[in-house]
Amino acid sequence: MGAPRPPRPGHRAARTHGGVPAGVLARIPAGPKFGFLFLASLGIYAVADLLVLSAVFVLAVTAAVLTRTPLPRLARLLAGLVLIVGIVVLTLGLTTGWVAAAVSGLRLLSLCLFAYAVSLSTSFSEMLALFERVLRPTRHLGLNPAQTSLALSMTIRFIPEIRAKYLEVREAQFARGLHNSPVAVLVPLIVRTLESAQEISDALDARCFDSAPAPGRAPRSTTTAPAPPPG
Repeated sequence: MGAPRPPRPGHRAARTHGGVPAGVLARIPAGPKFGFLFLASLGIYAVADLLVLSAVFVLAVTAAVLTRTPLPRLARLLAGLVLIVGIVVLTLGLTTGWVAAAVSGLRLLSLCLFAYAVSLSTSFSEMLALFERVLRPTRHLGLNPAQTSLALSMTIRFIPEIRAKYLEVREAQFARGLHNSPVAVLVPLIVRTLESAQEISDALDARCFDSAPAPGRAPRSTTTAPAPPPG
């Protein structure tokens, strides 16, 4: 087997699953990206014009492509979303009208694509730091911003992880001929998700991650009290 071929000058590797985000959006700080996502979620549902929503949808598709996620993986991520939105559009079209259904479908797709773009272009550490800064005032209420931000960040990052595990399990079970057995897919998925959660828990314990003491409560001492003098 020959030696691996060195990368070409100027060649940039594509963003891999679990790797460092790449592309134009990755250079933008997490704060402005999440702020834009919040404003977009309000603005999209304040607009009912089909032409404007079509332009917003094109912008959302562009944002998803700018994450430099490989197109096959991006297609797998969006397959379930397109299916769900398609069912919603079909149901609304048969009950309320196709124009209203198209407006609702474009709203859902645009918002979800923006959310995917923000998630795929933001590293876990950036999310953690942002949420900790935003939640810092909650320390006066007895909460721990570091712990809460860690929970929020892991929840956001776990959504695509669980979906990827689901697709892997489903493909493996389909290869075994288990096409119509939900149990054959759900049981391995639950087991693998719990194993992943246990691995993360062990990693946090190995790094001695601990919560800060609540306001007004003295931290626990880790030193041993000196022995009393003899006699």
